[in-house]
Amino acid sequence: MFDVNAIREQLNELAFEDGRRVLSLGVVSELLPDAAPAEVEIELANLAERLTRQDLMLERRRDQPEELYVVQKLKYRDTDLTWLAKGMEWVSKITTVALEMVVPAVIGAWLDQHFETSFLGVLGLVVGVPLGIWHLVKMTKN
Repeated sequence: MFDVNAIREQLNELAFEDGRRVLSLGVVSELLPDAAPAEVEIELANLAERLTRQDLMLERRRDQPEELYVVQKLKYRDTDLTWLAKGMEWVSKITTVALEMVVPAVIGAWLDQHFETSFLGVLGLVVGVPLGIWHLVKMTKN
């Protein structure tokens, strides 16, 4: 009698308001005009069960108990940010290794300018690059 897929398609065209989408199916007496009250309840129970499988609900409003509504509630899910944490961890590791390689050379170059020498920048590079590579190898083994 009721096509759940068609109901879902109609709901998908509606916007969420207050975390819900509501679709009016119509008045029970018009939807099932020739059915006895017991048959109506059985049909509505079957519809409610099929809708539940689709994460939808069949509701009636207190002010209009004869009208049927299908309601879809917005699902709130926890956001999984573990990928971001791992990414930030690797960014910090790579930055640390890069700084271990570059900072000694920069300090050596600054000292070269300050003391008017020419070997401290190279010495900083010779110390910094192996230190960075050693730290990189140590991190990748862990």
